[in-house]
Amino acid sequence: MTMLWGKRLSELRLARREHFDLVNDVWTVPPELSKMGNTIRMPIPKDIKPMLERLMHIYDDYLFPGTSLNKPIIISTVCSELGTMPHVTKKMLGHELGGIMAVYNKHDWLKEQKEAYEVYSDALSKQVRKELEHEVDKAS
Repeated sequence: MTMLWGKRLSELRLARREHFDLVNDVWTVPPELSKMGNTIRMPIPKDIKPMLERLMHIYDDYLFPGTSLNKPIIISTVCSELGTMPHVTKKMLGHELGGIMAVYNKHDWLKEQKEAYEVYSDALSKQVRKELEHEVDKAS
């Protein structure tokens, strides 16, 4: 979706159900989520709409949840909590290293990134399963 819309990942991952008007096929990015602090209206393409509808049937508020179904993705904090070194997390997020490291160290820590993504994926899956089981228990 981010590739199609060309939007910042944070604008989509922080998007809430209320930001998507599936009747008029418009996604509204509110000022507090846009980089420039302005409202952005985006058309919802026909190939994206079924995905959004499915997500809206699964999740209550945030359509792209992180370690909790009721909160957006917060990969940096979670990765740190799971033991990922900050320089690896920065690379995972596509950030440049600062200071002297940016000048002298061009390594991408790809092996460490893969390990961190695996740990993050496991933690995320575990939490989602836990919350889904809780939802099933509540419905019973």
